[in-house]
Amino acid sequence: MFELKNIITNISIDTAMPIIIALAVIIITFLLSSSISKLIIKIIMPKDKHKKVEARKNPLYRQLKTIIKFLGVYVAFIISKNILNLGTEIENIVTKTFKIFMILMVAKAFDAGLDEKNMWLRKLHSKANKDADETTTKLLIRLIKVIVYIVAIFISISELGYDISGFITGLGITGVVITLAAQDTAKSLIGGIAIFLDKPFKVGDYIKIDDKEGTVEDIKFRSTSIRTPENSVLHIPNSKMSEAAILNYSEMEKRRYTANIELELNTPLYKVEAVKQKIEKALRKLEIVIPGSEVVRFEKISDNGISLIVIVYVTQTTYIDFLGAKEQINYQIMQVLENEKVELAYNTQTIYVKN
Repeated sequence: MFELKNIITNISIDTAMPIIIALAVIIITFLLSSSISKLIIKIIMPKDKHKKVEARKNPLYRQLKTIIKFLGVYVAFIISKNILNLGTEIENIVTKTFKIFMILMVAKAFDAGLDEKNMWLRKLHSKANKDADETTTKLLIRLIKVIVYIVAIFISISELGYDISGFITGLGITGVVITLAAQDTAKSLIGGIAIFLDKPFKVGDYIKIDDKEGTVEDIKFRSTSIRTPENSVLHIPNSKMSEAAILNYSEMEKRRYTANIELELNTPLYKVEAVKQKIEKALRKLEIVIPGSEVVRFEKISDNGISLIVIVYVTQTTYIDFLGAKEQINYQIMQVLENEKVELAYNTQTIYVKN
């Protein structure tokens, strides 16, 4: 270690100049870190003609500023280390610390700059296969980020002087133990990969799995988030998602509406025929109904009345839209029954009392 008193006593132009230069480097890099970061962002990031975003709001801006400042401090240290005379051991510690910090900061900057809103990714996405949807892009981004951090950690470990090959071997054995201890998590991760490859649904699709249904909000490696009609978010492990039968309403081109209408048993046949024809006519006028799909038939005679079955296909497939379509059809059916003055049958039971 050096003593400040000895440095001041032995100071000269030759010794003072490196310190002055080192301080100047620190001051300049701190003052110019913002401008340099903005310039780098403008160079490496493509311009968006439709949307102008300030460099300060770019996720890379803060990380670049920190890297530039720390780089200035390290350059100042290199310039003045002979004057400071800290010793080889301390110099090695400072150098290793700087390298590890830079590795982690570069990984963090890569993480900040790599998202689905990045212009480079959007341009690549537009030029690539159109089947590469938003869900696929998000999963790929997450996978790349995980790989970047893993590589950064391994390089940092190597900088500390550890044997990476032995570490990886030990990690492999540990990984087996962890996998056996957390099989559900491992199954969910594998399920996430299966969903990524098979693409049974994507973000924004309305799906039904078992007795749960809703809109897919996010697909992660471990779980899938679904917003239910009650506006609650349901997180389902991907292990269950990959094993269960999934009904994807968003991929349906049409959806079937079915209703059974029971008229009173004493309804005249000409009224039954009139109701049947007018329901068909009313359904044809609805824009939501697929032309030619209307089916209204005298299905059966039950104990309570005359049963008509109504089958029609509509273009609305999502849950909320389909409810609206059903409502329109129900109004039309009830309007026909009201106009024809036909009553619906109710469950009745006649009881004879013996005296």
